[in-house]
Amino acid sequence: MEKMKRRIAIIGGGLRGLTAAYEIDKAIREQNLPFEYVVLEDRSSVGGMIHTIDMDGYAIDVGASAFDSRRADISDFLQELGLENEKQFSYGGKLVLFDGSAVIDDVMPTYHGMPLFLNDIWQANGLTLDAKLRAFMNSIFLSKNLHENPEYSTDNFLEFRLGREVVDYMAEPYFPDNVYGSMELMPVKLFDENLVTIYGKAHIGKDKKEQLMRYADGSGQEYTFKEGLASLTKRLAQHMEGHLYLNQKVKSLSNASDDLLLIELNGRESMRAGSVVVTTNPQESLGFLDGFSNEIAFPKSQSTSVGTVFFKINKKAVRNLPEGQGFVIPRRSSFHSTKLVVLNNKWPLFEQAEYYYVLVEFGRRLEETLIELADDLVMDIIKNEVKEILALTEEPLQTTLYRWEKAVPHFSLQQRQEMLAEGYPVHGEYAKRGIFVGGNGITGYGMENAIIEGKRLAHEAIHYMKQLEKNDNPNT
Repeated sequence: MEKMKRRIAIIGGGLRGLTAAYEIDKAIREQNLPFEYVVLEDRSSVGGMIHTIDMDGYAIDVGASAFDSRRADISDFLQELGLENEKQFSYGGKLVLFDGSAVIDDVMPTYHGMPLFLNDIWQANGLTLDAKLRAFMNSIFLSKNLHENPEYSTDNFLEFRLGREVVDYMAEPYFPDNVYGSMELMPVKLFDENLVTIYGKAHIGKDKKEQLMRYADGSGQEYTFKEGLASLTKRLAQHMEGHLYLNQKVKSLSNASDDLLLIELNGRESMRAGSVVVTTNPQESLGFLDGFSNEIAFPKSQSTSVGTVFFKINKKAVRNLPEGQGFVIPRRSSFHSTKLVVLNNKWPLFEQAEYYYVLVEFGRRLEETLIELADDLVMDIIKNEVKEILALTEEPLQTTLYRWEKAVPHFSLQQRQEMLAEGYPVHGEYAKRGIFVGGNGITGYGMENAIIEGKRLAHEAIHYMKQLEKNDNPNT
C-alpha cells in the first residue's frame, strides 16, 4: 500500500479537528498502525472559537466560555489529557434576566431560566397570571410526548409544555445559539435532552425533586480551566507536533482514483490521502465538497455570526452590579446584547481582582443587522448598552471586540428530520469514499459535542483505513 494511501487528512484545527487528530494519533501509536495523519488549518493558529487572552495576569475566554457539567460527561477525556485537576468551577449564583428596563430575579430553582418544578411557576416574577395558569394547567393535563416526533421543534415542545410567554421570556435568552443552536429549528432531543427529563411528561412531582435538583442553575454547573480553555487546545496540539499545517485553506476535494482522494490547497498546492476527516463549519465544507454535490447532496445551511466585547471597568463606576453571575437579555427587548457576564462574580480566580472584567455577547439568528456593521459602530452600540445596564458613571477603561463570522450554522427543521432519519444517505455515501463529515451543527453544538464528534470521526476513519489496508494486503 503506497504511502499517500496511508495518510489521513483532518480538515479543520478547531476542537473537533484537534480531538479527531488526538484520537487518530493515539490509535496509530497504541495499535502500531502503518498510517500517518496531517491537520490542515486555514488560519494562523488552532482553536476555532476557543480564544483565551491574558489580561492583568488573568486568563479570559472571549470566545467559547465554559463547559456545562449538565451536558455530556467528558471527564474521562480531560483526565486522560491531565486537565481534570485544572478545572475551575463557577460560583456566585446564576444569570438573571434583564428585560431592558428591570432585573427579574426569580428565587426558585430554575433550569436555563425556567422553573425546575412547575409548581413554582407562581413565583415567576416576569410572567402574567394568564401565562402562569397556562403553564400550570399544561403540566397537569397534557401528556403528549412531542419529544418523540422530529417534526416538532424544541420551541414547539416548550410552548406545548409551558406556554408561549415562558418560552419567549424565560427560556430563549438562556439558550445561546452558539452553544445550543436554534430552538425553533431543532428537535428537543438534539437541542438539549435534559429538557425531556425535566419537562417531557406530565406529573413530574416531588418524588423526583432530589434527582432534578442536580440540573438547577447556579454555582458549580459550569467550568473552565485555571489558564483558560486554550489549555485544552494547547494540550491537544502538543500531541501532533510535525503533523499540524497552518495557513492551509482547502479549495477542493476530489477523487484521484477509486481509493485515493486529492486535496487542493491554497489554489497552488495539492495533497493526496486515503481518508479525509472534515470538521469545518457546513457552509465552508460545502465549498470544497462541491465536486461530490451532484452525486451526494450535502445539506445547505444558513449561518449566524456572533461576537463578544470585552470590558475592563473601574469597580467604583458600576452602580447596577448583578447579584449573580450576570444578565441575559430577551429577544423582545430593544437591546442587541444577548448576555452580560461579570467574570469577578463567576470565577473564583477573579474574586480579588482590582477591576471588573465583563464579557458581552451579541448575535442571534435572524438578527444580523448589528454584526454586519463596522467594528467601531458595533463597539459604540454595545458600549452604550453596557453603560445603561450596569449604570456606569464613567467610561470603561478598556474595550476589545471579537467576531466570529458565520460561526453558527442552522439547518431547517425539514433538513433535521432527514438528517436524523435511519438510513440517511449522506454520511454513508461519503464514508464509502473515505470522507467522514462532521462540523459545528451537524450532530449538535457546543464543546462537549465537539469532543464527542471528534472521537467518532477518528474511530470511523481508522476503521476505514484498516479495511483499505486489508484489501490491499489480504495476507496481513
